[in-house]
Amino acid sequence: MNISSIQPYNSNFLTINKQQGASNEASFGTMLNQYIQDANLAVKDFEGKTAALARGEAVNLHDVTIAAQKANIAVALTAQVRDRAVEAYQEIMRMQI
Repeated sequence: MNISSIQPYNSNFLTINKQQGASNEASFGTMLNQYIQDANLAVKDFEGKTAALARGEAVNLHDVTIAAQKANIAVALTAQVRDRAVEAYQEIMRMQI
């Protein structure tokens, strides 16, 4: 990063962020949905490679192992995000008004 790429301070920054506040909520849901779909694709890829290996097709064993680890990490990450979201919701519900 060089110094010429730094943007000058914009006095309208706060008003711009306030106007974009509603779109940020929708983008979180969209982002979460995309991560869930990516995890699902990783699991399906692993299942496809495992089935091909079981049928005796020419599939490298290391590709199956890599796909298994990718699927494992994707599912674990999705479960962690879900747990954190539930925990945050429960914390909000415990707050006194």
